[in-house]
Amino acid sequence: MKTIIFILILAFMTLNAGAQITDTSTTVENSTPEDTIAVTENDTVILHLKYEDIEIDGVLTDYMHKLNKLGYKNVGIEKGVGILTANIMGCKNAIVNVASSHANTKVYAVSVCYCFAQKEEELEERYNNIIKNLTETFGEPVAENDGSFSEFIYPGYESGWRNVKLIKNCMFKNEYGLAKIAVFQRNLYTLNIIYADHVNYEDALKERQHNKQGGK
Repeated sequence: MKTIIFILILAFMTLNAGAQITDTSTTVENSTPEDTIAVTENDTVILHLKYEDIEIDGVLTDYMHKLNKLGYKNVGIEKGVGILTANIMGCKNAIVNVASSHANTKVYAVSVCYCFAQKEEELEERYNNIIKNLTETFGEPVAENDGSFSEFIYPGYESGWRNVKLIKNCMFKNEYGLAKIAVFQRNLYTLNIIYADHVNYEDALKERQHNKQGGK
């Protein structure tokens, strides 16, 4: 069980409802630029990408609480990543990870893992449908099958990628953030998608680099 959650954490994910599970298929596939919100910080207006109509920003526990109101069930928080479960696109117990930086005070990305399959072909139709929806939202992809999955790696989980094989991926960007979909293999094949806010994600990358240099 710990191995499964670890893989899912590798790609950010967890969504599961409590007494009543909410189907979030529409929002998972259609997080649009129009779903952004203006926030004033130091007299500068910042537009944040949103997931489930919630801006990808703010304190981790607050963000998880907002997802709880939509039927997401908490699994826990580990190394700055909030883990939840829910029913997404007909997949029960899909895993959703909410990543944060600065001691859990700044949410920067939401990752969803909602498919498991014995064969890659079993994920093909769903993968292509999501690609189509993301293209309608973000425009044409900026990268495809580039062999990179750094966006899915969170501080403290780097070593877990040693036994994970990236099968294919596609990334989209706009002024609000990025979305990346990928198929991984580690025993089972999994389909993962990540939404990262442009400002907070860049800030998290700087923090990660700072920590790698020993905080100097």
